[in-house]
Amino acid sequence: MKPFLDSGFLLTLLFETSVSPTAWQIARTLTGPLYLAALQRLNVENRLLREIESPEATTREKAVAAAALQRFRHYVTEQVFLSMPLDYDVAIHLASQWQLNLAGETPPLLLLLWPALAAASGCTHFLSFDPRCRQLAKSAGLTVHPDSLRP
Repeated sequence: MKPFLDSGFLLTLLFETSVSPTAWQIARTLTGPLYLAALQRLNVENRLLREIESPEATTREKAVAAAALQRFRHYVTEQVFLSMPLDYDVAIHLASQWQLNLAGETPPLLLLLWPALAAASGCTHFLSFDPRCRQLAKSAGLTVHPDSLRP
């Protein structure tokens, strides 16, 4: 079993949200580490640092982001999250194919890229709360968690 988390799922492990208990319950049932793409790690750290530095953020929001960044770095150090080598060209090609064949509104780039990175890297499970990512991951043959988005 080789799981891959999209960034939204990853952030629910770092911030206390209404779906955090579900995210942690799923993460704990999976064997082995949780894999992250280098781009994903950069994306999460960048988002948290921008929140910490934002002049519009409240003192509380900055503190919550700083705690989430510290927690994230701790999980990386403890190898809860492992970086994996990826062939980005293969993943980008797959995301491009999906984008050309999608019916309806085109999702943001990263929502195309996360399931493509998971599929290109040989992951078997995809963890996401976003219906757009989940559908792409399913079409790539990945097992999607949670099983359902219904409460």
